Amino acid sequence: MDANTNAAAVEKDRAPPRIAVESPAPAETTWTPLEIAPGCTVRIADAPAALVAPLDWKPCADGPEGCRELATRSDADALAPSVSLEGLAHGDEVTLAVFSFLPGPKARYVIAPRDGAPFFAIEGPRDEQCSLGSVGLSDDGAVVEIAFDNADGYASRAYLRGPLREDAAWKRVAATLLRRDFPDFIGESAFSAGGRVVVEQNGGPIRWFDEGSKNWIEIQGSHDGWECCARGHGDAVSFLIESIPERVSAATLGEKAHPLRGGSWDGTSPVAIDGARAVWIEGRNRDRNNIYKRIDLWTAKVTPGMTLANEALIAALPRTTMAVPTFGGGVAVVPLQQPADGLAVVRLDDPVIRVLKPPPGLVVERLLWVAADEIAVQIGLGGMHAEPSQLRRIPLAALAPISPPK
Repeated sequence: MDANTNAAAVEKDRAPPRIAVESPAPAETTWTPLEIAPGCTVRIADAPAALVAPLDWKPCADGPEGCRELATRSDADALAPSVSLEGLAHGDEVTLAVFSFLPGPKARYVIAPRDGAPFFAIEGPRDEQCSLGSVGLSDDGAVVEIAFDNADGYASRAYLRGPLREDAAWKRVAATLLRRDFPDFIGESAFSAGGRVVVEQNGGPIRWFDEGSKNWIEIQGSHDGWECCARGHGDAVSFLIESIPERVSAATLGEKAHPLRGGSWDGTSPVAIDGARAVWIEGRNRDRNNIYKRIDLWTAKVTPGMTLANEALIAALPRTTMAVPTFGGGVAVVPLQQPADGLAVVRLDDPVIRVLKPPPGLVVERLLWVAADEIAVQIGLGGMHAEPSQLRRIPLAALAPISPPK
């Protein structure tokens, strides 16, 4: 990532891309206004479970057995709502954040268990001076960002934070990051760890909000180089420093960062963690163009002190460049070398490489989530296109195995 990336370009709206869908059925709830700042007010649903997430899954028209896809509409109706979503598998559960973009412009965000009733919903504007922003999911909870007071691509931010269930914490602002205090802040991600709001600045550092002192506390060691890929795990954070070779680190909130892994390597991805297991990709024989002769998928146990133990090789992967793995429900997913090739899917207790390959002429645009029983993806033409993309949920058992590279 280029440290000199234009600030205004980085600060653009980072909500997931929009996908046209059928309008949700009317649902009844009252809403309570929450003022974020003068001229910026959002609404919190009083009875979020009364809302139905606008996800009408139907059998895929041309997919494998058990495949389900989101019912889409013709994009001729420009006034119809559009929807996107992201998910997180944590243990045996999957939590979804569903984003409905409505005329106005305004938006509704709903957070719910997979196929379950919502436990949180928020509505708000989407304009330059007051806008619902990103949502961060972790096993510790979720964080919703609201941007306001935008000037020249830099904005103040308020954060709502709560557990992955209905809770009074969702009714109030948990943290505020003001532009006047952090004039050069470019947000990369926001998430929950240790019951706190954690924000990752583009390139580092990582900070968490201490409600007692009302201060943002920087994690020591999270700016020792170009930082990326921060994630929350319980009361700790993991991240990567993009040196050559890369360094992977972790820190419990309130403590200095330390190496997550020991040993040496030619190249490594960020470490993906789900509970007490972790996976990552390691490269061997790196050349000056960051091409590797071999790319392997590894796993290890996560100790209570946030280090890795009992490292084990899972499989060699059919690619020559580094990638970022996704991990959930004991299943690891890695993009294959070309977008049209799809995704490699590996269950740790049965390390056979299976492939999710998109239909001809299409690509996997986004991985939405992976769990012990299924994988969910967004499939489309790739890049900018007017045609609606497809959201698909595919059983892992329907994926075909491939032979690993020698």
